[in-house]
Amino acid sequence: MVSHANNTYWKTVASLLCEGQNVFLAMVAEHTQHSPGTTGAKLLVAKDRDPVGTIGGGIMEYTLLKRAKGIHENASFTPEIQTLSHRKSGPEEKSGMICAGKQTNLYYLCRPEKDGETVEQIVHLLDHNQSALLSIDPSGMTVQKQKSDVHELQIKLSQDDNNWLYEEQLQNFKRIAIIGGGHCSLALSRVMKHLGYDVFVFDTRTNVFTVGENKYAHTVQIVDDYQDVAALIQYPELTQVVVMTTDVASDIRGLLGVIHQPFPFIGVMGSHAKIAEITRRMKSEGISENQLSRLTVPVGIPMVSNTPEEIAISVAAQLLQKRDQAST
Repeated sequence: MVSHANNTYWKTVASLLCEGQNVFLAMVAEHTQHSPGTTGAKLLVAKDRDPVGTIGGGIMEYTLLKRAKGIHENASFTPEIQTLSHRKSGPEEKSGMICAGKQTNLYYLCRPEKDGETVEQIVHLLDHNQSALLSIDPSGMTVQKQKSDVHELQIKLSQDDNNWLYEEQLQNFKRIAIIGGGHCSLALSRVMKHLGYDVFVFDTRTNVFTVGENKYAHTVQIVDDYQDVAALIQYPELTQVVVMTTDVASDIRGLLGVIHQPFPFIGVMGSHAKIAEITRRMKSEGISENQLSRLTVPVGIPMVSNTPEEIAISVAAQLLQKRDQAST
């Protein structure tokens, strides 16, 4: 949930604090395989409104919501962490769920006078796509601007017998650049946004309705030449690239820009015949076999995908597969 959804979460917190309300926050700081709550998931609970977000659901969340109600009534709470096991047996504290794995949750009560400015700063940083470090410990919450470190965990929990520290790089590590702004790009933008990605779309055309209709992308940029796109993408080490323009020549211009940069994934949409033509022309441009091996062609998991929505799902599924493979 470290994403556009993350920004929505913090904007909701900020709005409630501006109304003078306390807001109970729950965040998953760590999880193991099979846990229903995953690292980065967030839940907020305020008086007289429905909760926003989730940390895994089930009886665990139901119990926490009841506890949050009592915390709001007392209006006093010291931040804490709680590790819950999703098993019937074993020595750990039980969540009441039996799906296996465990998770460590952080609980924090935001107060307008104490945390209002910090939360407003978080919203500002996320709105402007700026990197920063959020820190929470038993004494409170702070945020400071700093460059993202892609070699560090986005969320890290440090603890010993006497203290603990939660740190979150607020810059979203889930990012995708889509070169081409047509129907498939629009469908892929929608799917990837709902998966928590920041989406960046590029096209050379200004008069295409799918470009104007794309409300899912963080930005839609019009360029004179697709080869210029690579220089406009921030955090290339974090950004997946999918090329899906209108024609082979445009695909090649986009690829010539990105293929020399450290993007972890570069996929190209097209039939096998189209991919063969792209490969032939890329070689004529001096691109080596080793460089071409970086490309995922055609992009998407193997399936009969004829509509933009089906193509988008096949591409998204492949990106999720790659993400899981990279984490094991």
